[in-house]
Amino acid sequence: MQLKRYTIASFILMILVAMAVYSIDNGTISFYLLGIHFPNLPIAFWVVVPLVIMYLASLIHMGVYTLVGNYKLRRLGKDHEKMVDALRDSLLGVSERNYVYKSDAYKLMGKLIDNSMIMPYETLRSIGNQKIDEVLQLMRDVKEKKNVDIKKFHLPPTSSIAIQNNLNRFERGEIDADSILSRPESYGEIVCTKAYESYVKTASVGSVMKFKHLFTKTSLIGFVQRINASENGIQISNEELVLIFSGLKLETKDWIDLSEAMSKNMLPEQRIRLFEMLSENNDDAMEGYLYTLYDLQMIDTANEILNSTSNNDYLIFKAYRDLKKANKHYDIAIFFNRSC
Repeated sequence: MQLKRYTIASFILMILVAMAVYSIDNGTISFYLLGIHFPNLPIAFWVVVPLVIMYLASLIHMGVYTLVGNYKLRRLGKDHEKMVDALRDSLLGVSERNYVYKSDAYKLMGKLIDNSMIMPYETLRSIGNQKIDEVLQLMRDVKEKKNVDIKKFHLPPTSSIAIQNNLNRFERGEIDADSILSRPESYGEIVCTKAYESYVKTASVGSVMKFKHLFTKTSLIGFVQRINASENGIQISNEELVLIFSGLKLETKDWIDLSEAMSKNMLPEQRIRLFEMLSENNDDAMEGYLYTLYDLQMIDTANEILNSTSNNDYLIFKAYRDLKKANKHYDIAIFFNRSC
């Protein structure tokens, strides 16, 4: 529309100029320019020729800038689509993102979003973009543990939405631990670890050991509680247990937790021997050994070990030892905030 108006105005100007010149001088003229002979034509015609040339040049100028402008607009449009996809992936918890932006206007924001996770307020229901609104609805549904189908989003198993949705499915019983552990690449480490916590409570020792790399403190406690238990009980040697423990980074507190878990069903003799073996090569396990000895009322053995340590070591146990000597009979468990 603007080009049409410009063309009409240009032709009107040309006609007016031609008429004005012709009214002043209606003669003709011919001439040479740059060695070229121009024919004998009305002066008004030759006056209008530069206007025509300028009009054509302006059309070419506008055409070039229109093409450049359209190219920039298309580039901005593509970058905008990439930005929406990046925002969508950020909301979905997709970790691997690397969108390449052509325009400077999007490069800064794009780099920031590609390295960020967006957690919108729960009050945000929609923003008017279909892709983003679908993700916001999905996030609400997954958080509310609804049964949703996320296949169309093509999410990797390591994305936060996929992890939470699979945990919801596992909690509802739609998938079991065997299915998850048999296809770890489809569920990711977090879901497999959670399923393993349930798996170790009922599976055989051989089956549990096939996935021993998934052991955590939580699943380990659930496992050792089954030793000699009347229901879902297992038999396992101390050597096998030491091998399992060696693959985990356990702190001093963890050894006491394990000792307490073993106290439910494990035979006292095996429990004592196990911690004796552990403490020989692991100083952190010594507190678990002392806890075990005092818990099983092996007072003399525990006191003998404490007497051979430096004054600043195992102060809680030494305080307990002194209370026992003063005929103050407390349960060792209360010294570590455990129920008696």
